[in-house]
Amino acid sequence: MESIKNKHFVVSGATSGIGKHLVKSLLKRGAKVSFCGRSSDKLKQLIAELSFGNEQMYYQAFDITEFSQIGGFVSSAIAQLGEIDVLVNNAGVNSARAAVNAINIEDLNWMLKVNFLAPFTFMKEAYNQSMLVQQRGLVINVMSTVCLFSNPNIAAYTASKSGFDSLAKVFRKEAREQGVKVSSIYPGGVDTPFREAEKPEYLAVNDVVEAILTLAQQSANSSIDELVIRPMIERNFS
Repeated sequence: MESIKNKHFVVSGATSGIGKHLVKSLLKRGAKVSFCGRSSDKLKQLIAELSFGNEQMYYQAFDITEFSQIGGFVSSAIAQLGEIDVLVNNAGVNSARAAVNAINIEDLNWMLKVNFLAPFTFMKEAYNQSMLVQQRGLVINVMSTVCLFSNPNIAAYTASKSGFDSLAKVFRKEAREQGVKVSSIYPGGVDTPFREAEKPEYLAVNDVVEAILTLAQQSANSSIDELVIRPMIERNFS
């Protein structure tokens, strides 16, 4: 397995849940990490919990649906910590549950921005600004098992995630010719602040973080295209 020490990771959605734990795990393992989140207060709280200097981390608070800011963040991250080795597209939202005939267009538009257009922009910018130049790199997209099966009342979330999943699969074939890997992880239910109530029977955040670290350490001559991780209690995938 490849070492992640001294590699430069870019992580979106870093102020809570999977992203927050991933940033901490990467820094403890000696990686350099550029990370972002929408809430400046949550970002400050995360920084207060870390004990690493500016030579190892770069961070910025901004709204990822302001797509023009993503390119600037990526550019600043490269200037601060060097070329990007791994992008982890982690930010995501499921802001409303509704049957298809009751979906609010504003809710659908918001989820498309966060779950499709923003990660697409991160992927495009990291690739064009760094990975294409290096002819190497790894993109890890945190998808969802909703890309693999359908359930009632989460059509907007399912459509936004599945749309990006389809785009990422095409990009995987395109980027491979340039030495860049595109891996997707599909977690089932995870016990994170993403949910209104605690779900201890679901995957722990660290379960998903460890799976992401496995993808990040794949050997140079192999490509893990897809990884599915589910809680044992989950049965709705057949």
